[in-house]
Amino acid sequence: MNRNDIENTLLKVLSAVLKREFSPGTALDRSSINEWDSLKHVEIMFAVEDEFSVSFTEEELAELDNVERIVNAVLNKA
Repeated sequence: MNRNDIENTLLKVLSAVLKREFSPGTALDRSSINEWDSLKHVEIMFAVEDEFSVSFTEEELAELDNVERIVNAVLNKA
């Protein structure tokens, strides 16, 4: 999977969990999306781990607060 594939899949995950559509190329971070609270963050991260067959440490999970960081983390785990 390349960066664009990961980002597009991630946007689908975010859309499903947050029940809101997101466009590719949009800079998205936790602080700019009201629905992305701490509980939804856990849901998002579990969905990301399942979708990409990766696993993150608690420390990594705390740092993964925007699309770019999540995409980079998935790329590093692949």
